[in-house]
Amino acid sequence: MKKEVLETFIKRYFLKGLITKVKWKYTAPEKTLQTRAAIDNKSFVVDVVMNDFTDFGTDELSICVGDTEKVKAMMTPFGEDIDVAINKSGDRVLGFTMSDADCQSYCTAADPSAMDPVPKNLKDLPDYHVEIPLTEEVMEKFTSARKALKDVESFSVGMNKKGVFEIVLGYSTSNSNRIRITPKTDATKNTISQALSFPIKNIFEVFEANGDIPNGSMSINDMGVIRVYFKNDKFTCLYYQFCNKKA
Repeated sequence: MKKEVLETFIKRYFLKGLITKVKWKYTAPEKTLQTRAAIDNKSFVVDVVMNDFTDFGTDELSICVGDTEKVKAMMTPFGEDIDVAINKSGDRVLGFTMSDADCQSYCTAADPSAMDPVPKNLKDLPDYHVEIPLTEEVMEKFTSARKALKDVESFSVGMNKKGVFEIVLGYSTSNSNRIRITPKTDATKNTISQALSFPIKNIFEVFEANGDIPNGSMSINDMGVIRVYFKNDKFTCLYYQFCNKKA
């Protein structure tokens, strides 16, 4: 397999180290590799599916990855192409070997009992009231604003004085540095009933990791949930961020 394939899958959930302990679920008949994970007391949830993947063989299996950063580091000695072999004892995966002509890395799997549970019913959340097409311009403005205000830990969403939906980074007092973004929204899903505040680090890293997938979307509901969605032929990526508080 191409090393880049696995590296790209990892990039979309690892988010530069935000999420490192995950379970990879390989479904051979559907040709998918999936991971779901949660951090920050389950207030941020990741669900990434890689399609058209067959490199783990013909058996369905789950690999408990206790340290994704370590797996990434152990891939670095290889060139473009690697072979992967799964080491199992019964139904349990003990680890996997990555190799090429002159190098081999063996990655041990974590104990399944050490893996944290992940919410499973997020698709049943209430309807979303604002939907923002994630154009290259919108993501660039958001990430640039975050880089300009590196000390900012959260951003808020709400309606401005003109009744237009906006995103505000940096509003902590009436005289603080801030950046306001008024992205284009769906014609009918463009109003939220209250101002809400969300952690900024997770959404920022999601945008950074998925900037190569066009036509994503960010949806927000009055209950305080952001859903970010990216999809292309190879990946289906969903991220859920729950709010800090009312802004």
